[in-house]
Amino acid sequence: MAVQYKRSEIIARLREQVNNNRALLMFGAGTGLTAKCADLGGADLVAVYSTAIWRMMGLPTLLAWMPYEDCNARVKEMAREILPVVKTAPCIAGIGAHNPAINLERIIDEMMDLGFSGITNEPFAGLYGEYFARQLENAGIGFSREVELIKTAHKKDIFTVAWAFNETEARIMAEAGADVIGAIVGVTGGGLTGAKEVMTLEKATAEVQKMCLAARAVNPDVFVLTHGGPFADVETAQYSVVNSDADGYASGSSGERTPTENAVIAITREYKAIKVKES
Repeated sequence: MAVQYKRSEIIARLREQVNNNRALLMFGAGTGLTAKCADLGGADLVAVYSTAIWRMMGLPTLLAWMPYEDCNARVKEMAREILPVVKTAPCIAGIGAHNPAINLERIIDEMMDLGFSGITNEPFAGLYGEYFARQLENAGIGFSREVELIKTAHKKDIFTVAWAFNETEARIMAEAGADVIGAIVGVTGGGLTGAKEVMTLEKATAEVQKMCLAARAVNPDVFVLTHGGPFADVETAQYSVVNSDADGYASGSSGERTPTENAVIAITREYKAIKVKES
């Protein structure tokens, strides 16, 4: 079963990596197998959120932002598959905070009771785009609910990863007490179901740097991870980290969907190329 870490223990583990000039990696897992492999590969954090299950169904991750299921109930189901096979990395639960019917303290406690070591705000309102995200916020079920989620977990001394789409959100999440800012620049490109249009690598990295500066103006010790958009493989992830003040990378589709697609297609073709005995 996954080890349940205290917030201070996770921060110490991450700080040790950073102090030794090692990039941090948070691996977003949709299945027990990918979570287990990420853990064996040395991931610093394993994030479990409802968006990941859609991509591992072979469907667009964006479906997680449509009203087809209870995202928090889905994470609880995923926990039963993933937590038993992760032995080392702290597991982080993605919580959809926008449902006004849920009590944030209670849902955080429920996730922690399952064995998670921290929480993150996923799904997040920012992916809906500026207009719809603003309508959600005006209705009281937008980004401010995500901020309240992070604040509530921080007050409970629970480790938090807060996703932010711009420097304003990064600053607000740092003020809320986030331990890690996930600097996200959109849906990850590439593969069978990834985004077809993403910003350039240079522009995306510049946006990450703005978020780094905004968050660290509030808390110089906050960790920052890059994610999404053109950061779709090791080379582009490294570019985003080397050319900004980020501490590492958060993989999602780039860690499990795209590698799975490539590996299964390749091995299937190899098996199909097997020669049969000539009669």
